[in-house]
Amino acid sequence: MKVIWYGHACFWVETNGVKILIDPYPEVDDDRIGEVDYILITHEHTDHYGKVELLSRLRDATVIGPKQVYLMAVADGVTKVREIEAGQTIELENGVKVTAIYVEHPSSQYPLGYLIEGDKRLLHPGDTYAGPVFQRLRGKVDILLVPISGRSTANAREATQIVEDVRPRVVIPMHYGVYNDADPSKLAEELRKRRIWVLFREPKLYEEMSF
Repeated sequence: MKVIWYGHACFWVETNGVKILIDPYPEVDDDRIGEVDYILITHEHTDHYGKVELLSRLRDATVIGPKQVYLMAVADGVTKVREIEAGQTIELENGVKVTAIYVEHPSSQYPLGYLIEGDKRLLHPGDTYAGPVFQRLRGKVDILLVPISGRSTANAREATQIVEDVRPRVVIPMHYGVYNDADPSKLAEELRKRRIWVLFREPKLYEEMSF
């Protein structure tokens, strides 16, 4: 599995030859984003939905998101769009599956996270706080992308609880560096304090990570 961080909560993931973009925010440098087959949107807020209309058209990609995202995309003229609900699994191609997970984000109407299963299993929980849903995902996630901003989402301490509940092999912090100055090293420190032994990867913009 290949993973590239484009800032904030925006990631590009390639698994089994399927290329997936998640949560392209308005200021994302779309010129750096290569081929995309599917665009996953966790919820309707601008900092996650931002460039859906443009990128879906330029990359001829299918947009997948919860009800509000589906309605917004249709209103924006997106023709390749699918609605997904919490608990639903969509099979893409080449054995790749996406399962929608309900997460805690009270300011959103239909907040979702996504478990992407291909040659590895990656969880992007969108904007969320710690909650019981993550305990049910223990042992089912190889790579966890976890928000740390503390603004309408988990801070470093809450993110550590999510990591403890999920017990992934790899943790990558997100939701910082564009709209806030949260420090990913605080998450690494919290993990050490609680003796949670996972591979911590602080992402660098546009750098490809392989797992």
